[in-house]
Amino acid sequence: MPLFTNRKLSRAGELLTAAQQEHEAGRFASAERLARESVELYTGAGRPGVEGVVAGRAALGRVLREQGRAAEAESELRAALDTRGVAGVAEAVLRLELVDALWADRRCDEAMDEIGRAVAVAGATDLRLSAGQAQALMLGEVGRHREAVEVLVDLAEAARRMAPPRPEFALVADSDRVAQLAWLGEHAEAEALALRVRAATATVAEPVATPIRLWAGHNLAVSLLLRGRHAEAEGLLREAMAETGGADRFGFLLCLHLSRALIGQGDPAAAQQAVETAESIGTEMSGLTEQDLSILGLAAANLHLALEQPAEAEQQAREALTRCADAPSHRVLELRTALGIAKVRLGRGDGTLAGAVADWRAHFGEEHHGTVAAREALGR
Repeated sequence: MPLFTNRKLSRAGELLTAAQQEHEAGRFASAERLARESVELYTGAGRPGVEGVVAGRAALGRVLREQGRAAEAESELRAALDTRGVAGVAEAVLRLELVDALWADRRCDEAMDEIGRAVAVAGATDLRLSAGQAQALMLGEVGRHREAVEVLVDLAEAARRMAPPRPEFALVADSDRVAQLAWLGEHAEAEALALRVRAATATVAEPVATPIRLWAGHNLAVSLLLRGRHAEAEGLLREAMAETGGADRFGFLLCLHLSRALIGQGDPAAAQQAVETAESIGTEMSGLTEQDLSILGLAAANLHLALEQPAEAEQQAREALTRCADAPSHRVLELRTALGIAKVRLGRGDGTLAGAVADWRAHFGEEHHGTVAAREALGR
């Protein structure tokens, strides 16, 4: 390889590393500039730079998306996919980034198609497992919780069959399945699985064992909250908060679910503090998704209802719904229920709440916890 090409590749690598560091620090404009310079140098290096072009455009797509520029992110990523020689794992990396750009633009069907393509080309690699995990998450976001469970079962089995086996990823998939089962209302299975995962982390080395155990506890807490076992849920959430410090996305979610546990125990003032802590964490960190923000909106709506502030609850629920896929997922129906309750308290009729009850019943069943709670709120 000519010396000039070597220098280009070396400099491009330095620029890409700097771009990633700027991105992590939340300095998006600087990260974008450095990523573009890196891509330009990698492109100029010809075939030896193909791998760098992929990495650079993936980084550029990510930083553009997090600035709310999903269309530009898509353009960069599609250009990278058109690069000669991009296939296999490199193609899967780009398609996963494209999934996020499409999802941010509410193009859910296209995102689901792309994630299927990413899974297909990733091969028997760790990336295949990550792609499958993302696929399950998206299925849940569009209300296809049963399919998400099936994907996660297959992923756990695939992780255990890999050479060498990946027991830690199998446990991550099982932990994710706890949440999907909870949303389906299959709480006995969810609880039993969460306890098995937490016990099995004793067989996995650190530093991965503790996060898996705490995430499984978090997902079990979600199940407990949906069943009204608020004090038990609070215990699991506080255990995780004490062990992690909380200044990241996990801490953000822990605080939001803690607010629900506290509301359920009649302490809206403490719940308000938990929501405010989550908002502070979210402000300080980068990378919160529309889904994360919709979870924040649901917590805020429920808090305002607990504080007897129906107008504010209505506003929060409406805004959060704009961040969700137009599909009957568990969160969407929870938001519609909160919106319906707010409108009833504002004296604007019970049509929205009645519609939520009907959709809970149609998509989750008569005895599902969501149907029961919404029906009780409606008084029918």
